[in-house]
Amino acid sequence: MSDHWIIIFESVHFVMKAEKVLKEHGIDVNLVPTPRQISSDCGVALEVFEKKQNKIKNILQENALVPDGLYRKERNEYIIKN
Repeated sequence: MSDHWIIIFESVHFVMKAEKVLKEHGIDVNLVPTPRQISSDCGVALEVFEKKQNKIKNILQENALVPDGLYRKERNEYIIKN
């Protein structure tokens, strides 16, 4: 199982806020262009290399940040894992 995750939001505002919140909780996160295989209104996404998906989901939820999608990268595909 891959530990490479892409998290998308409806706007860059939410992406930036989520990046800040996750970093405050010690989660390594990067801003990346939203992969073409993933449909999103926002061209920026978060990239996370973590095994703590539930922790990440809880942190986002506690901060009223609801992602449009949480995708695990497997080989060259993105599998939605909302």
